[in-house]
Amino acid sequence: MERIWGPVNGFYLAAYAAPVGEGERYCSYAKVCWARPDSYWDADCAFKIFGGEHHRSLEGALSAVALDARNEISYLPRQARSLAEQRRRDQIPIPRLFVTSFFRHRAA
Repeated sequence: MERIWGPVNGFYLAAYAAPVGEGERYCSYAKVCWARPDSYWDADCAFKIFGGEHHRSLEGALSAVALDARNEISYLPRQARSLAEQRRRDQIPIPRLFVTSFFRHRAA
């Protein structure tokens, strides 16, 4: 099962949950993405999160990893949101975006 949320502070969340072992527990994963992905598998992500293998339901697994992703996003520097928004708006490749952002910050 997968789900897409967002935007959350300029990023989108793509989460995936699946049964583990005999299906009594569920694992979850999330990708924090620059733009809204069509699916979890095709997501262009900034980083990934493993939500654990201890969840009792698919919904619980998705909710828990979404909360973990939101917490991780909240720890990003303020400039990360503007980078995500600029990348979405201008379709700038990631390496160029960080280089131009770095030099703009250094020159200021």
